[in-house]
Amino acid sequence: MQKGPRIHYETTNVKSLRCAPGVMVGMVKSYLRKRFFAPQSRRYSACKWVLACFCLLVPDWQVLPAASLSEAQIKAAYLYNFAKFVEWPADVLPPGADILLCVVGNSVLDGELQALDGRKAGERTLRFVQHNYTDPDLNNCHLLFLGSSEKAHVVVTLKALRDAPVLTLSDIDDFAEKGGGISLLFRDNKVVFEVNLEPIRNARLHLPGQLLNIAAIVYGR
Repeated sequence: MQKGPRIHYETTNVKSLRCAPGVMVGMVKSYLRKRFFAPQSRRYSACKWVLACFCLLVPDWQVLPAASLSEAQIKAAYLYNFAKFVEWPADVLPPGADILLCVVGNSVLDGELQALDGRKAGERTLRFVQHNYTDPDLNNCHLLFLGSSEKAHVVVTLKALRDAPVLTLSDIDDFAEKGGGISLLFRDNKVVFEVNLEPIRNARLHLPGQLLNIAAIVYGR
């Protein structure tokens, strides 16, 4: 898949965000109209959160056509916002500590995830770390992304983590269904995500209700 121009991930206060005229709203509607903008939908109240997430991607002076955003860029944008909104226990991630974004294996997101290294996620800084699934220190990660090349190692990796306070993510199709935290998927010409609450609760992590409301599927609710 051909990549579009690199997205600049901004950390401007959500309340002060202004989307480039028509562009970001158009993107959101194009990808998410039926699910998030349907009248009377339980997800309608989550629209502001969705718009905020996408507005964070591009400064309001930079107008990008929706077609220029690749699947990888949009998935990386979701992951970036997960890093901003997920809550870890204070004994695991004290105030001001860096968030370790660990990646195991290879996927089309590699370049975009590496580009998040050094980015601010709220008051914290994201640090990109490459790992092998056999590394003994995976428990030290805060976010762990398993690339599509790791499909054969999903079960053993999740078992090794046990209930460690790590949010696991992947672009492998049935990742959340098989016990992973969040799956980032491309379905019906749009990027969606699925959440499995059981491993997230066991890891002592908290996801805001607005995030769960815009998930395609939430297992263990």
